[in-house]
Amino acid sequence: MGSALAAPVQLKLLEWGYLPTGYEQQFAEYARSRGGEATVSRVEPLITDFDSVYRALRTRSADVVMPTSYFYKAHHQPLFKLLLPIDVGRLEHYKEVKPALKNTEYDKQGERNYSVPFSYAMFSLAYDSKQEPNPPTSWQVLADPVRKGQFAVFCDQFEPLLFSVLLSLGKSPALFASGEMLADNPLQLEVERQLTRRLEASRGFWFNQVNRCEDLRHQRLATTWGLELVECNRQNGQQWRIAMVREGAIYALDALSIARHVESDPDRLKAAYLLIDFLLSAPLQSRMLVGTPTVSGSNMGARPPLTPEEQAVLPERALPEFDERLLVPALPAHIKNRYKRMVQQALASSGKESPSRVCPWDLAN
Repeated sequence: MGSALAAPVQLKLLEWGYLPTGYEQQFAEYARSRGGEATVSRVEPLITDFDSVYRALRTRSADVVMPTSYFYKAHHQPLFKLLLPIDVGRLEHYKEVKPALKNTEYDKQGERNYSVPFSYAMFSLAYDSKQEPNPPTSWQVLADPVRKGQFAVFCDQFEPLLFSVLLSLGKSPALFASGEMLADNPLQLEVERQLTRRLEASRGFWFNQVNRCEDLRHQRLATTWGLELVECNRQNGQQWRIAMVREGAIYALDALSIARHVESDPDRLKAAYLLIDFLLSAPLQSRMLVGTPTVSGSNMGARPPLTPEEQAVLPERALPEFDERLLVPALPAHIKNRYKRMVQQALASSGKESPSRVCPWDLAN
């Protein structure tokens, strides 16, 4: 790409806070090596939710943003009006992006994609192999009354809970994203029954993206994004490991997009593409992934060497390839509200309504 800039550019990046320390200086050096004087500063406060991204774009306080995949089509899809379609021909490192992450649907409007995938994590089932010599093979284990008190329910958002219950019944993930399961009354009733049984069996709730190690000390099973497992094994003397359930894990993906207002300034637009290209590079992503064996970068070459402790939390088989069908979807409001009511009813039926009040999930219609 032609990256020479007519004048120095200062970019503003809105991100989640997990980029490696020093990336700002590394980007300046990266830009200079390609003939441009460009720097980046982190917008604060960081991303917390859809509104934080929408607000930054509306006020032009960010040039490049890092939305989670389901933000793009949430709330009647207003982000598309505030973002530019991505021209992958301007990205040197796009050829290194994993094939499964190309031509995605989550960010597509018409025939254009409005992002480049950056990183993704799996919402998985984990087990303490010191207490559970045989790994669980299905999400369905969490609805077994024998498992009462052995795990907690994730409640930053309700979608992974309900989605994994549907998957545990061997049903297509498409039925969740489309809301078609609501048109199948026997299936809806079975989902409600399994959801209630899972809540009844749970010991409580966890949130803020990670299980607390002191809680995992009292569990044999866990639902997890995997971020805490290495540290909790170290603290607790346990051996938590990701289970490969036959229905598949659930994915969350963060992506990179350019604000529409940048289009009016050719140098700023060049610099924005240069920043995205830097963030897609294998060296940057490898630094970002250090210490997080259950998180994956979009670059095929991004994989730092694992310590024995990090390798120990992974299953014996390689982690599965990304599958967009298992991505937490953006739900239309009428479907989302029906799902919220299902969760509310199950909380009441299971006796978990009061304990769930600690949860940050939004179940209000």
